Amino acid sequence: MKKIIKIGFASFIVLFLISPGLTLAKDVSFYAQKEVDKGWDAFNGGDLDRALRDFNQATKIDPSYAPAYYGKGHVYMGQDKFGLAIRFFKKSIELATEPMADYHVYLGLSNALIGNEQEAVRMYNKALSIDPMNKEAHINLANYYCSELNGKKAWEHIRFALKMKEDINEDLLKEMKSLCPEGK
Repeated sequence: MKKIIKIGFASFIVLFLISPGLTLAKDVSFYAQKEVDKGWDAFNGGDLDRALRDFNQATKIDPSYAPAYYGKGHVYMGQDKFGLAIRFFKKSIELATEPMADYHVYLGLSNALIGNEQEAVRMYNKALSIDPMNKEAHINLANYYCSELNGKKAWEHIRFALKMKEDINEDLLKEMKSLCPEGK
């Protein structure tokens, strides 16, 4: 009987000591997310400096919070600092608790913007392996294949995006029809 009581008491003590840690982790993520939300508001309002400060604050609150690094990647992309964007998109992928297709899409796009097309294609395909319905990955692959004058592959991706009833920029669609006709 004493052994059961000792085990029960020990279990209670362990749970008591662990519970605040779990609550603290949730609080940290909550406050980091608040900063990320402020960062996106600033980013969408065109204030990249403020957005970066907010995303940086989120990483100070929780250094393992992937969405904060993803936001930083977007800011650096917006500032044409593609090396830094790549660094932070990679960090967001590394820290994500589950695979995020958009993290790979934007890592791919950053690579494409510095001319690293093969890595870009690899990232778009990785995004599609996570989410086969990812419109941005399909459109970016279509652009890549069109630039390679591979209309057949480009239109496979465009048709897929159109089947999803996604809006595709009309100017982009016209440009693709002109540069890489569907049958070629």
